[in-house]
Amino acid sequence: MRLAAGMLCILAATADAVAASAGAPNTIGLSISVYREGKPLDCVVLEQSTFELSFIHSVSLTPVTDYYTVVQSPMGFQIVQTSETFFAHGQGLPSLVNEPDATDFRIENGQFVLTMSRPIEQLIVRTDVRFENRLHTRSETTNLNRWPDNGLLLKPVSSCPK
Repeated sequence: MRLAAGMLCILAATADAVAASAGAPNTIGLSISVYREGKPLDCVVLEQSTFELSFIHSVSLTPVTDYYTVVQSPMGFQIVQTSETFFAHGQGLPSLVNEPDATDFRIENGQFVLTMSRPIEQLIVRTDVRFENRLHTRSETTNLNRWPDNGLLLKPVSSCPK
């Protein structure tokens, strides 16, 4: 499992190196669209090829944060979930050390931390104003509940339109 985490670091470093060697800053974007309609809503720049999604868990009503990185693959950009932190077990949250793609499971600062290297085919966020859905980058937070009661598709793109 440590090998998978090591490969993730190499892929992330490779994506940063490719952007730097092209003479441009790392300006990967994350497009946000309505999943069923394909209607574009927004595009957020990922300065470090990383982002977080935070929300309130619908069963335990406690905060959860999912961490992601965008890596370059032969097929284009790919989202990889790198960890998840949460305070209480609830339906849909990990509860075993041997979760799929997990590399570590521990308690840190009073919360559960699952580290992983989990490729995500399609990242769809179901918004609900009760659960405070937020997208965090290094420099900004986007309130995903601007588009309530929707399935939002988050997809990496080479850059955001101006």
